[in-house]
Amino acid sequence: MMQSVDRLERLLEIASNEGILVRCEWLGGVRGGLVRIGKRPILFVDESISVPEQLEQVRESLGQLDWTESDWWDEIHDLLELSKG
Repeated sequence: MMQSVDRLERLLEIASNEGILVRCEWLGGVRGGLVRIGKRPILFVDESISVPEQLEQVRESLGQLDWTESDWWDEIHDLLELSKG
C-alpha cells in the first residue's frame, strides 16, 4: 500500500499530466484547492499543513473532476478511492 507522501506525489503528477497547474505554496492554513483562472485549472496545495491533510485536500479537489475519459482512470480511481458506478 502506498504511503501518504507517495500517494500525494502521484496525484500531483497525474494532475500535472492532465494539464492542471499544480502550485505547492505556504498558504498558512488558508484552504487550498482547485480553481480556474479563465479555462486553466490550478490546484493550490497548502504546504503549511501536514502531508495527510494535503493528501485529503488534493483528494477532495481532484475528486470533483470527471476522470472517466482520462488515461489514468484506473489509477486515479484507486488513489481517490472513487466509485466507478
